[in-house]
Formats: sequence, C-alpha cells, structure tokens
Amino acid sequence: MIINYDNEETIRLDIWLSEHTGRSRSFIKTCYKNDQIRVNDKKVKPSFLLKEGDVINLDLQEQPIDYPATDIPLNIVFEDEHIIVINKQSGLTVHPGAGNPDNTVVNALLHYGKALSDIGGLDRPGIVHRLDKDTSGLMVIAKHNQAHEKLAKLFEERKVEKKYLALLHGYLQKEHDTINEPIARMKSNYKKMCVDKLRGKDSITEYHVLKEANEKTLAEVTLHTGRTHQIRVHFAHFSHPVVGDSLYGRATRGKSQLLHSYSLKFEHPISGEMMEFKTELPKWGKF
Repeated sequence: MIINYDNEETIRLDIWLSEHTGRSRSFIKTCYKNDQIRVNDKKVKPSFLLKEGDVINLDLQEQPIDYPATDIPLNIVFEDEHIIVINKQSGLTVHPGAGNPDNTVVNALLHYGKALSDIGGLDRPGIVHRLDKDTSGLMVIAKHNQAHEKLAKLFEERKVEKKYLALLHGYLQKEHDTINEPIARMKSNYKKMCVDKLRGKDSITEYHVLKEANEKTLAEVTLHTGRTHQIRVHFAHFSHPVVGDSLYGRATRGKSQLLHSYSLKFEHPISGEMMEFKTELPKWGKF
C-alpha cells in the first residue's frame, strides 16, 4: 500500500498511521520491526516526523499473535454464539499494547475460552469499539467476523445508542444541552485530544443533568459521534472535567476516573433483534 502524505501538519509516523489505518500504535511498531513500513524508500523509526510530500509504503500483512490467556474476572452481561456484552471494570485496558501484553479484556476472554473475531486485526481480536482504561461499563465484543463486520457498520453509521454517566466538577449552566465542538489530536501532546475548530472532526455530545451537590454534577451523556476521549475533552473544554480525570482535569485522591458506560442499544448483527442493556448506577453516582 502506497500512501502520499499531503497534510501541512507535521506529525509522528506511528501516530498518523494509527489514526489513518485504525490500528493500535503497538501494531504499527510491530510492522516497523518486521520491516513493513518505509518512508521515501527508507526505513525510519516510528517517531519519524512526517511532512507534506512524504511517500509511505506500508505492508499490513499480519502474522498471528500469541497473546497469553489471563485469569481476570469479567462481568459478562450477555452472550450467545455471535456476541458478548460485558460490564468492564475501571482500570482494565481493552486490548494488549506496548507495555501491557496480558492484563486486558482480550486476555481475559481468551482465558475463558471465548472465540473472537479477527477482522479488526490480530492485535485486537473481537474488539469492535473501545472504552478508555479508566472508563467502566458496557461494551460489545464480536465472536466471529460476520458479527464484527455488521457491528462495525452500525457504529460507523451511528446506529448504536451509547449513554454514559459522568460525575463532573462544578455546576453546568444548562440542565440539557448539546455540545458540538470539533476534536483533533493536540499538537503539543500526542496523548491528548482537544477542541480544534480548524483541524477537528465533527464531535457531538448531548447531556442531561441528573443531580447537583457539593460542587459536583452527575450527568447522563449521549454520544452522537465516537471520537477519542470525546466526553472528557468536551466537558474539560468548558471547565467541567470528569472527576478523577488526571489527563484533562486533575487527579482526585481516592477516586478513579468517574465515567461509566451504563446504556448500550443496538440491532443484533445476525438476528436483527433490537438489544438494549443497562447497568445499575455506580456507587459514586449516589453522592
């Protein structure tokens, strides 16, 4: 695959390839080690800074990855021969990556002997969508490629209803509102996203205030797009970061990031039946 980089913005090769291909940075690094990536006919490091006019030659032919099966408790809410719905605990990464090869949802599923799709890549079997490590709650996993493909299309077409509970710092000005602010990766810190009206992608977050007390707000949040860190970025942009979010707000002693995927509604990828799942209000939501 030959890709012409025609953006004016300078960006790290591994970050851009990860965003462009939808693959993890650890997978991109594996491709680099296997000499599957070249820029301008030269082997360059993943940290190479792309500039306008660079030509990338990319071979995404994958080799099987033997991930270890790890005994990690999982709360399986629903399972049939096509999909699995879990209620992920906070602090658990979704799929293996650099520095974390075995303490993930994928490793746990392998321990339980679950069949998983591989259409999304051998580095993230079964994973159709992700939750941040410190975000808890519902996510759906594909057990075979047909289910994965149809689920991925539902997410792409925004036909999956995702609702979250977020505990925010401060009081919001409106009880109900929709935030429509484009999001892009921050130029000065590749780990962070930010509101950027020039470079950002369409990002829409709707919220309803459920409760206010002690300079905190509990909000029900509906995602109408699925950008990286979208909820965290949008509320931090308006000075109401998620409680416990050390990346966009400030760490709170004794509290992890208080963001929970509590409702998931979608059409079953095989039967077409409408599926809806909800979890109970987390303990921190009963403040």
